Amino acid sequence: MIHVVFAIDHNYVRHCAVTMMSAMCYNRPADLVFHVVSAGLPRQDGEMLRGVASSRGASLQLHEVADEQVAGYEVKWRKDKLNLSVFYRCILASLLPPTVSKALYLDSDLLVLDDLGGLWNTDISGCALAGVPDDFVVNPAHCERLGYPLADNYFNGGVLLLNLDYWREHGLEELCKRHYRAHADRLVYNDQDLLNSLFHDCKVLLDMKWNVQEGAYRIPKGGAADCRPPYIETIEHPSILHYSSRKPWQYHCMHPLKELYFEYERMVPGMPGHGEGWGARLHRFVHFLPYTLGLKRKKYLNVRYRR
Repeated sequence: MIHVVFAIDHNYVRHCAVTMMSAMCYNRPADLVFHVVSAGLPRQDGEMLRGVASSRGASLQLHEVADEQVAGYEVKWRKDKLNLSVFYRCILASLLPPTVSKALYLDSDLLVLDDLGGLWNTDISGCALAGVPDDFVVNPAHCERLGYPLADNYFNGGVLLLNLDYWREHGLEELCKRHYRAHADRLVYNDQDLLNSLFHDCKVLLDMKWNVQEGAYRIPKGGAADCRPPYIETIEHPSILHYSSRKPWQYHCMHPLKELYFEYERMVPGMPGHGEGWGARLHRFVHFLPYTLGLKRKKYLNVRYRR
């Protein structure tokens, strides 16, 4: 069984459903157990997600987070858009049943476009987790801020394979809380900074294809729109596509693969269409017009998804 975990609130229920559907399209649903971790998720939201899972033969479990479990944590980066649910991945070892020895945490703004077996079977014995580098070239500012060598890299928190048995054996949930209290001043990017700070030398780095982020699709500085960066194979055929910046459902999203999201949204049973009013359409027209007219330089590479 592959245990897939989402940490969401009501605002991300429909997007979580889309991610679930994409995972079920590329994996045997009977092998998938979805775990939805939340605080006060409305009953109808849980029922909707359970219906999505069962529509293809997967199972789903709901887990409630108590306030005291994330007491002491504070959202810093993007606090106007994020809440304490970003720290839920730090308490999964106690939230999930002890029989679950490891779990694949996924953000709910991504698409699974491959068999997860290759990721799930990664050897993480003796390590806290496995994650994907935050970029094709490590940003030294992250390592300097957190006080560890550049060679240890910096991983993104949107896709994490967590060794829950290791977390339980070594008391890592409590260690996370103590470390946060001691170093809150330098932990800018919420849980992502916290996990990198603690486990930079106790992790496995995964292939970039397992978390292809929005920045990989941007035209490199000084490059042309038709340039072919060395990682073109990865971004044209991602195993997990992560809309890590502007989302497909936002009017100003210019991601070249944004329409792929709506393909999977349309597969979700009972999902209302992503309708837009005239206001959003007008905003998009005005936003895109300078690029259409050539008054502004294009931001994204000309790439297409290769199935």
